[in-house]
Amino acid sequence: MILDLTTVQAVAAVVVLTSSVVFLSEVWARDGDTVDRLWSMAFLAAVATGVAYLAATIDPALWWANAVGNGASVLTTFAMWSGVRAHLGRRPLVEVSLAAAVVALLATVVQGPDGGPWAGGIVVLLGTAAGGLLGGAALVRGGAVRLRAAVLLAVVLITAGVFYAVRAVVYLVAGPESAAFRLYLGTEVTTVVVVLLVNGAAFSMVVLRGRYARDRQDAARNFDPMTGARTGVSFQPRAHEQLRDAAASGRPVALVAIAPEGVGQIAVAFGREFADQALVTAGEITQMLLPPRALIGRDELDGQAFQVLLPGYSAADAQAWATQVRKELIDTPLDVPGSRLRLTASVGIATDRTDGYALEALCDSARRTSQAALGAGGNRVLVAGESDRTDRSPGADGPDVQS
Repeated sequence: MILDLTTVQAVAAVVVLTSSVVFLSEVWARDGDTVDRLWSMAFLAAVATGVAYLAATIDPALWWANAVGNGASVLTTFAMWSGVRAHLGRRPLVEVSLAAAVVALLATVVQGPDGGPWAGGIVVLLGTAAGGLLGGAALVRGGAVRLRAAVLLAVVLITAGVFYAVRAVVYLVAGPESAAFRLYLGTEVTTVVVVLLVNGAAFSMVVLRGRYARDRQDAARNFDPMTGARTGVSFQPRAHEQLRDAAASGRPVALVAIAPEGVGQIAVAFGREFADQALVTAGEITQMLLPPRALIGRDELDGQAFQVLLPGYSAADAQAWATQVRKELIDTPLDVPGSRLRLTASVGIATDRTDGYALEALCDSARRTSQAALGAGGNRVLVAGESDRTDRSPGADGPDVQS
């Protein structure tokens, strides 16, 4: 059976519409934010692209529909890029996305009906490619690819960008009527590729936004339901209060950042549930050894580390306590399929002597010092500003299989 172009585009429009409805229904089921709205705009633009191109194919006199389709095609990938930026906490630059779409639309309108089906062709090809490549690059640079759904979305966007970039090159070199372009990069092939990419994007975005919604619900609670540590909602106000009291009385204070090592490796090797159990174990041990009036919170920026505020503790006191936590963690193996893992942690300590009594400064300093401890080999305690003061047990550079 051979399907003509009109049939292929009609089927593609229905499939794209179905995928878009899946994402939009997920958004409507919760309170959508900027990311949801931008990605919803991308899917609506994808639907508009399919419908507009179908109309132009059925009736060539509707040349303006081709202009709408070109503008919507560029808006699809650029709106995804804007959504990615918002998802990563950056300014979405919506004005850039809208401007790119308008340029593609006007490039087609300027040529008018005499431009034929490929009016504004090079502009829409380059614009669609640019949006996809920018979105994929933003995900990779932003570190979001630690999540599998983000990896899939990055692959989808980069694939779309590369595909349209290749189309643009062949378009310029050989022209849209050449045998190579029509056979490998023509409208029929592109329609199938776009359907696959839109479905992949819809799936990955639903997973990403669902995870974000769950994380946001957890953050709204006073305590993290998995580890029992405080969330930012309750940790920050209590910490600010204790720091004000310490500053007024001149008492020492320390903030300890505890980052369990190899959590990502455990997730890859044994599954997410065992990685979560590693975090639970670290949280339980830290809370078990928590001194009176101390506070423990889950680091909101990382999600895989803990922050502990120790009122009345000097750098030496905090180092001794953190060393006890680190050693206890090593002595509490994690059971995984076929073996037991020895858990380790990189610990950073910030104090009022080096960073004052501001919570943000203490958190940033402790976090950087914890990362420095990991970079120095891991499984050690470092004090900010006193890198020579370390404590480390020999022979442990991450989660090891216990013999």
